[in-house]
Amino acid sequence: MLELVRPAVDVRADGLAFTLDAAPEEALAVRSWRVAGVAVEARLLGNGHQVVAGEVVETVAQLPGRDGPLPYKLHRDVGGWSYGFTADVYKRDYVDFDRAVKFLRGYLDGRDDTVAGVFVRDRDELSGVLVRQIKRGLEWRAWQTFPRTRQIVSTRTRMLIG
Repeated sequence: MLELVRPAVDVRADGLAFTLDAAPEEALAVRSWRVAGVAVEARLLGNGHQVVAGEVVETVAQLPGRDGPLPYKLHRDVGGWSYGFTADVYKRDYVDFDRAVKFLRGYLDGRDDTVAGVFVRDRDELSGVLVRQIKRGLEWRAWQTFPRTRQIVSTRTRMLIG
């Protein structure tokens, strides 16, 4: 698990926005793969994550001029792919939040299909993206944890051949 460093910023689950048209952002950590014949780059940002897969540039982050919340469900046709996105925000009590963060750390750590890290200011603040091939394309899952509000944001994206 990477240790991520950023200036102190107020990142909130309800402040995360979604876009498919932002340029690649400066990243704290980047990992690249070729999945289902597509060049994929997963990027952990100081305020979210970004995945570049072929023509798709998915950004889930606090972005200037764009407000949250995240869409619950979205579907689009992009560059010959059927693109689907879902997002869930979970609020946990102290014990469940701690348990969930520990599970995510264990689940994401040391995998070759993942880029994940914890922020050095608060090791319960985690960001991770897992990318894998599925039957008709590719899928990525992403998680971000927010210790101050005990929220966990979980997203899932699928790009399927038309």
